[in-house]
Amino acid sequence: GDDSEDDISSVDCQAGTWTEWIQSELTDYSNALNAYAEDPSDQNCSAFKTAAFDYLEALRDIADCVPTANKAAIDQAIDEAESEVANESCD
Repeated sequence: GDDSEDDISSVDCQAGTWTEWIQSELTDYSNALNAYAEDPSDQNCSAFKTAAFDYLEALRDIADCVPTANKAAIDQAIDEAESEVANESCD
């Protein structure tokens, strides 16, 4: 995601504010997914893939908020999701 206007180091995992850091990417992803579902054009597919990668990167950015016991599973799930998005065909 584009964290240029935000400093991820100020995420307060204890206060739960990390959820606010991914809200924009989640909204963009949801909107792109809906647009692609309604009109599976190459342009909408590309926008969907970009939004999906941005959302997954945002999740990776806040991974420090995940309890250590679960972090490896979260990292693996993000890796798998990124692979699925990369393999999505825009045909």
